[in-house]
Amino acid sequence: MPSRMEESIPLFPDDVPTADIYMVDFDRLSAGDKEEARKVFDASRGYGFFYLSNTHIDFNFMFDVANETFKLPLDEKMKYEMGNTGRYFGYKMSGSNYVDNKGTPDQSEFYNVSKDDVMRNGQYKDDPLEHPEIIKRRRGELEEFMAQSHRVVLVVLRVLGEQLGLGPDVLPDLHKIDRVGGDQARVTHAPPVSADTITLGEHTDFGSVTVLFNQLGGLQVINPDSYEWKYVKPQPHCAIINLGDALVKLVGDRLYSGVHRVVGPPGEQAQSPRHSVVYFARPNGHIKLKSLLDGDDGEDAMTADDWIAQRAKLRRTANFKDDTSFHASRGTEHLKNRDKPKLDKPAREVEAV
Repeated sequence: MPSRMEESIPLFPDDVPTADIYMVDFDRLSAGDKEEARKVFDASRGYGFFYLSNTHIDFNFMFDVANETFKLPLDEKMKYEMGNTGRYFGYKMSGSNYVDNKGTPDQSEFYNVSKDDVMRNGQYKDDPLEHPEIIKRRRGELEEFMAQSHRVVLVVLRVLGEQLGLGPDVLPDLHKIDRVGGDQARVTHAPPVSADTITLGEHTDFGSVTVLFNQLGGLQVINPDSYEWKYVKPQPHCAIINLGDALVKLVGDRLYSGVHRVVGPPGEQAQSPRHSVVYFARPNGHIKLKSLLDGDDGEDAMTADDWIAQRAKLRRTANFKDDTSFHASRGTEHLKNRDKPKLDKPAREVEAV
């Protein structure tokens, strides 16, 4: 049944360009269905995105968390600000990241919650992070949300590992939920803005697998063949799954981490504030991001923790220098063997937006 919030959301318009991405049934995928596994593999070499139904993840409460968190006074939220040095847990203020090669500030805020903090892994066992009361009050639900999301991630990793000839356990074993790493839950907020406004700049994700829930449109992904921006239309009760750069590095560029961004919602949806709920799964922090398939000794490879810190630091407005900063921040190193399109044109130049 749709939530009260879902019932009040204007319909996604049918006159904007949308990405033609697979719908995968998680129940069938986790049971070993070969057709669902094929769709995951094909999607992971195409857009790098697919829908996932029947995830059994309890995520609706996270939209309540978002609503309450971002209604807090700014000075209260800033007590948990993550800063400019690569730390990636806590609050990110609107404008503290940039969206293009001119250094234009973004128009979104988000709050990241560490999986290790919630699960009390490593250093957080006896020294948990400080959070607003709304986050602390929902800790039990957050732990369940992360556990359910991570279960989905491990199935996706198992399927991809089998398709690549690595076997079912190699990739999951690098993403253990009880080992220290950069996994996190996120809630986001962007105010009502027009569809020609970029609220989150183009990028590829840092980690391995992202599990995303949206109620409004605005997410756009690059068509890997035409290099045109396409909306990813939210599907009721479904997660949007996409791959990140860390996984691409681990499999020697044999999969694809799709370039994406967020703009104002299309049509009448532009009149509403936009929240998202995300779980980012990343390799355990000590894992070196070297190819498991190419015999790479990985002597100079970054660890997953160092990779996250570098990417987070590069995206901060305070660290922007010039066009080079922007291109380094996008995280698309795995595209080095492809023709590089100009991806940073303003949203208003995109057809049919």
